[in-house]
Amino acid sequence: MAMKLRASVAALLCVFVAEAGARELDLSLSNDTALLRYATPISYSGSGHTDADFGFMYTESNNMMILGGIEMMGEAGSSAPGLHFGVGIKGYGVSLDSGDDVGSVALGAKAWFVPPKQERLGLVGQFYFGPDVTTFGDAEKFWDFSVRSEYEVLPEAAIYVGYRNVRAKLSRGRNVDLDKGWHLGLRMSF
Repeated sequence: MAMKLRASVAALLCVFVAEAGARELDLSLSNDTALLRYATPISYSGSGHTDADFGFMYTESNNMMILGGIEMMGEAGSSAPGLHFGVGIKGYGVSLDSGDDVGSVALGAKAWFVPPKQERLGLVGQFYFGPDVTTFGDAEKFWDFSVRSEYEVLPEAAIYVGYRNVRAKLSRGRNVDLDKGWHLGLRMSF
């Protein structure tokens, strides 16, 4: 699995180079983890957009995770200005330092709120869950939860602080947290 993860990271880097007009590059760091994420739009509509999302996480304990998926985002409606909702599907591949390998196809939701009079501030939350039927390898369940508060320092760049919990429930009944705690991040739009 480690060789597959290396090949996937190399392919992900090729996507970064090939998409010079990319939409978003996001790096978040904690004491124990680094998560690099890239998103690019694949379609637009009058009320929202659909993005392809790719990422790679590395932890201090030599756990690695790749992810890829599609998210659809749109405005919640005129009665809730500044509120956007989204749904998506993501695939996760995880190689744990214990030798366990985890794969999961997860469904999820995302909410993004930008206060109308404070357009530089934002609150974002997301939750993706892969049940037993779509989680395979050495795990039974998988989830990816995060919340963050961000501030737009430039029109194309925002800094943020957030909390993230990425967890796999292994087949032996033990929970493994790939990431659980606070992080700082930078999100850049191109």
